[in-house]
Amino acid sequence: MKVPPEVKRGWEARFPSLDGKWTHWKITGTGNFIALIDGMDLIGALEVVEENYGKYITIKASRATVNENGELAEEEKALFEICNLEHDEKIRVPDDKPDT
Repeated sequence: MKVPPEVKRGWEARFPSLDGKWTHWKITGTGNFIALIDGMDLIGALEVVEENYGKYITIKASRATVNENGELAEEEKALFEICNLEHDEKIRVPDDKPDT
């Protein structure tokens, strides 16, 4: 789905900062796991959100880390909403209407 620029504006700033032990973003769509993205790959994280836009009502990210055994730990108390279809529909720029 092609996402209008006015909808994508601000997605980057909505991703939580990663510091301390947090090295990844866990991205979920309406509570369903979508992807685990390395914190050095913000572009990749934004692409995942765009690829999944419209498939879920809301897409959220949380801070996560992966230990040496490949086990995932995440900051469960802090979910950051990256996009929300209901809100996004309100900010879409309406198509120009033909003159009548």
